[in-house]
Amino acid sequence: MTVRRLLPAAALTLAACAPLSACDSPAPSTTTAATSPTPGSPGAMRTLLPSRLCAALTADAARELVPGARFTAQVGPDKGTAPDVCAYTSPDGSGSVSLTPATRPYAAELAAAYSLRADPAPAGMSGVRVDTVSGLGERAFRETAYQTQAHQNVTFTVWNAGARTWVLTYASTGEGPVAPGAVGDDEVVGVARTLAREADRCPILGVVVDCCPVSAGSPGPAVPALP
Repeated sequence: MTVRRLLPAAALTLAACAPLSACDSPAPSTTTAATSPTPGSPGAMRTLLPSRLCAALTADAARELVPGARFTAQVGPDKGTAPDVCAYTSPDGSGSVSLTPATRPYAAELAAAYSLRADPAPAGMSGVRVDTVSGLGERAFRETAYQTQAHQNVTFTVWNAGARTWVLTYASTGEGPVAPGAVGDDEVVGVARTLAREADRCPILGVVVDCCPVSAGSPGPAVPALP
């Protein structure tokens, strides 16, 4: 699974939004482990519960980009904190899509994208392109590139919404770089805009996440309830 800068279930009930003031502390960056290692079992893995971001990036939304997309469970690290990510992968592993908070402010993400475009080889990239995206959050851009070692075409759509910056990542296997189409026709950008519109109605991707249920439909995996 490709996630920007991390390289070097039951239906949700349609409900009215709670006011943002009711959610005045950010959600934790990770969820509690769904399964714990067996004591004394070296190398046992710890599977995390689905991120609450999956209330925004539902299975239906993921399948707009990745046919047959399946939720990808995250494995907890032995030490430290796991990144907060909701991800889906195609049955054959050739495509993936993920939603995650940016690890840096929007301006730093944009500067990093331009730096990568200027010198992509050390990062194992080629054909890096950065385009401005309109009508998405307060500010947004699209970064497209080809990962030479993984043989993947990757699209990062990055947008700023209030105090938070979000990254929707789409990756697909290919033997060579594919020139990106116009931003206005980009399906990844289109899905990001859908998520942003949902945030306008209900601040899942506003200052904090998962304050409100998303609209009815085919949801992602069951999302842990707020404490």
